[in-house]
Amino acid sequence: MPRKPADLPATQGRDGAVRPAPEPAPLAAARGTLPLTSAAAATRRSPRHKRNEDQYRILDCEHPYVAATRRGSLFLVCDGVSTVPRGREAAELTVSRMDSFFQRRPHVDSLRELVIEIDWELRAGGKGQSACTLSMLWLAEGRANVVHVGDSQVYRVRHGETLRITKEHRGGRALGAYMGMGPEVGKVLQVWDDELFAGDLYLLVTDGVTEVVPVEELRDTWWAIGASPQHAAQAIINEVDRRKGTDDATALVVDVLDPEIV
Repeated sequence: MPRKPADLPATQGRDGAVRPAPEPAPLAAARGTLPLTSAAAATRRSPRHKRNEDQYRILDCEHPYVAATRRGSLFLVCDGVSTVPRGREAAELTVSRMDSFFQRRPHVDSLRELVIEIDWELRAGGKGQSACTLSMLWLAEGRANVVHVGDSQVYRVRHGETLRITKEHRGGRALGAYMGMGPEVGKVLQVWDDELFAGDLYLLVTDGVTEVVPVEELRDTWWAIGASPQHAAQAIINEVDRRKGTDDATALVVDVLDPEIV
């Protein structure tokens, strides 16, 4: 599916409808840096589920508020845990709350603090019944930063070589770490950063993708489809569908065109 219009950040309601999210209050002045990227996502609902538990967010240079604040670009995927009553609600809350990052100081510690705040909200609101994964990419100041918990994955493709950035937080067959787990989330949260270069490609995918499509094929799909994030993301999801994947699946593709817009 194509990405949502850049001037209308949106959330997906429980009924499946996409609605505009409230605009954050404007900041006094722009500062910091902003990379030039092309990004798109595609998602599918598992035939076993009544609704899609996955959620994603694209907040980049095409969004007026993000462009004005110049605090980098943010991309994330969340997979609601379907074995708890409020898994989808956890994913919805997490992606919607991430918008507030652009009102904070532009630092990875601010992201960590926001993640811990959201975890508290999930526990307070769901009373232990809300849980989701979180894999997030923040591009700013010529750096790529990843903040991650759960079993969704973030990959980087550079010069044809694929790097798996994220760990898989599992304890046996169950999730070993997740949003909504409690104060321990701050201890298990994975934070990674590296220099950002033009031509870098980032793939953020839920386990509904990685369970049926090997990482090498994710990379090959990008090259075969003609270097279009929108087409590549949809092609990945089409492949999950062709292989009859049993879980919800989401793929978010980010192509770095320039580490900074002058």
